[in-house]
Amino acid sequence: MLFELVSILISGVISCKSQQDLGHITYAANLPNEDRYVVDSIKGFKLAGVFDGHGGWQVSEFLKKNLKQYLEDHIQTTENWAEALNQTFDSLENSLIELARGSYKLGFSSVATVGACATVALVTENKFFVANTGDCQAILVTNRTGEVKGINICQIHSANNKNEQIKLAKEHPGEDDVVKCRREKACYVKGRLMPTRTFGDFYLKSQEFNNPDKIPSEYGFKKQRIENFSGPYITHTPDIQVRDVHSDDKYLILATDGLWDDISEQEAAEIAFMAKSPQEAADLLLDEVLNHAAYERNLQRHELEALPFTSKRAYHDDITVVVIPLK
Repeated sequence: MLFELVSILISGVISCKSQQDLGHITYAANLPNEDRYVVDSIKGFKLAGVFDGHGGWQVSEFLKKNLKQYLEDHIQTTENWAEALNQTFDSLENSLIELARGSYKLGFSSVATVGACATVALVTENKFFVANTGDCQAILVTNRTGEVKGINICQIHSANNKNEQIKLAKEHPGEDDVVKCRREKACYVKGRLMPTRTFGDFYLKSQEFNNPDKIPSEYGFKKQRIENFSGPYITHTPDIQVRDVHSDDKYLILATDGLWDDISEQEAAEIAFMAKSPQEAADLLLDEVLNHAAYERNLQRHELEALPFTSKRAYHDDITVVVIPLK
């Protein structure tokens, strides 16, 4: 843990080689980094997850620390791994809300505005499962057709998604502000949050976290109260995909939106496919994002990396990548 903290403070990068068959790296824009990730194994499966925190690092840290144990608990009661993933997401959310409830009642309002998106994968030699909540993404890297393709596995749960906008409008009729768009690709649930599925963010899920006692902002309740609250407006419930592994499938890439903000799924697939190892693929993907971010802002790469953490977030997000081999 101390090594990770020092790495973040000095360079913003963590790239741990302890899991030799998976590639993984994270690069901080925020201080502290609000992203977290897991690489592990469970009952013959490779287990991986990326967690993109917002409003703080606490929810993503909780998910990192507890994912495996909760999943192990649920697989004891079912042989259905998809159902075990769904139950695990439910249990993680329920634990978070219990932890937040006591703090909120004591007046610590910020616990209601911290959240995280999550993408979790379980992989065997012939099958993989992906559970997604929010705007992280999983990409299958394959050359089944004779050319390299990057195939989206997850639906992105974002207020920018027209299907999500329609769903919210149906669930909350008469609320013209249920989705507010500041400009193209900048739409927010109730004008506040872009992801439509997250862990945490309880102020958009329950009236008890919507400042029901109307405590003034000078007492720490700075988030504007939602009048005529009809939530929940968002949910933690994941979409779960189950896919067979084909002989021409090479990698499954999990990444927070810090990667996808700057490169496309197809670009990521082509970069990863040429890599000699999963770790090289993760390193190359991070390099490409940082090079692109520097170029778009008319900076040299070293100038971007030298920026203080107080400035970096204006140029790119926290970036986390996990590359899982499928062969």
